[in-house]
Amino acid sequence: MGKARAKGKKRRNAGDISALTAALPRIDALHDVPSFDDLHIDDAQRSAFEAFCADRAREDETAAAELRLGWVVRLDRGFPLIATESSTFRAEHSVNFAKGRSDVERLLPAVGDCVAVRVAAGHDMGVIECVLPRRTAFERWRGKNRGERQVLAANVDTILIVQPLGSTRDTRALIRDRIARSLVLTNDCGARPVIVLTKADRCTEDELTEVRTDAERIAGEQARVVVTSSATGEGLDEVRACIPAGTCGMILGESGAGKSTLLNALLGHEALATGEVRERDDMGRHTTVARVMVSLPEPCGVIADAPGLRSLPLVGHERGLARTFPEIVEASRACRFNDCTHTHEPGCAVREAVENRWIDEVRLEAFLALAAEMRVSAQSLDPDVKL
Repeated sequence: MGKARAKGKKRRNAGDISALTAALPRIDALHDVPSFDDLHIDDAQRSAFEAFCADRAREDETAAAELRLGWVVRLDRGFPLIATESSTFRAEHSVNFAKGRSDVERLLPAVGDCVAVRVAAGHDMGVIECVLPRRTAFERWRGKNRGERQVLAANVDTILIVQPLGSTRDTRALIRDRIARSLVLTNDCGARPVIVLTKADRCTEDELTEVRTDAERIAGEQARVVVTSSATGEGLDEVRACIPAGTCGMILGESGAGKSTLLNALLGHEALATGEVRERDDMGRHTTVARVMVSLPEPCGVIADAPGLRSLPLVGHERGLARTFPEIVEASRACRFNDCTHTHEPGCAVREAVENRWIDEVRLEAFLALAAEMRVSAQSLDPDVKL
């Protein structure tokens, strides 16, 4: 019965490809799509591509000759849009792509990935054969206790952490928590964080000062804080300067944060759909349904946008926590007890550093809250899950 189901599925997939691709946005109707040269291939990726081609040539010289370097610049319903040196086209995954891998280990292409794609003569679609090494990968936990991660974007250099201003739903504590956990995820993947406060025209000067001060205290010296308003143009040039030519950025924020509106303002025209939000609490629908990359006007680089996120769970991001709060980790080494919680124990070097103002208490509060959450999350995992 399993074989019959598999055969049926194979027949359905083969018959549905044309219908599925016909429902996707036409390539010639898409705007601001990055070209191959807009993105930077490093030596490790180029070497991996050459090695993959050499291995493939030993099996099939014709197939190896049809391999091209490409970038995944858009994802629509499982059919990546690939930009190569000579053309831009849709692709599907090779049947051998994940052979021998478990579901947890399977490395499927994400937007921003550099790939080896086969383009056979006479075909209007390519076949992705291999994902090349990622410089960075922004991923979040989505598998509860099953050990699954979702890569939102690959090979990003800068992540714009978007936080809207003027929402009655967002308390100062909630904003601090959201920024802190976004910093942990960003630092864990190795990208450079930039905190972007949007919708500044909706709040008073006092409210803006409070939120900006909190953001700067949470970020410490690690992240730039930029205040913007897409309505007035405030701060947009400062954001553009964070994504110079040859680099790739990503916009991170929840639905209703103004991500698509910000990106449209950076582009200088309406390229992405924006949705209405309830003014009192900023709750809105997901307006970004595809994962896309857009090329900003010169002299800027490329930005990846993704659907708004409802949550950013922290599971297995101890490295990101340490990178975000290095002064706390360093001070903790001098604590009297190895299992010091940095709350009440005698001989706590971290509390001493706070009292001497070497460590900001706001940062310590954020660190302790996120560390506690991560410990609880780790205890809830299946025993076979390896972080």
